[in-house]
Amino acid sequence: MSIELINRVVRKENMISSPVGNELVILNLGKDNYIGLDEIGRWIWDFLSEPCLVNELCNRLSKEFDATVDEITADVLPFLEELRQEELICVLD
Repeated sequence: MSIELINRVVRKENMISSPVGNELVILNLGKDNYIGLDEIGRWIWDFLSEPCLVNELCNRLSKEFDATVDEITADVLPFLEELRQEELICVLD
């Protein structure tokens, strides 16, 4: 089942991360690898510290980065799916 706008998502607890300039590196001990996030990915990661609806996330990003909600959604849904496949986030419903 793919992530949809009506889903509530949150990042998993106890992930080790470190800022590198405007980017963020996350150590994924469960998969024994690391993930690098750019500035927008880092913003999303920070936002996911609390459970949120995906459509709320897309609306906030649209305002923050001056893009349409459709443009943001087209990028965010695959990104969240990638984070889920890497076992970095949970879909709560």
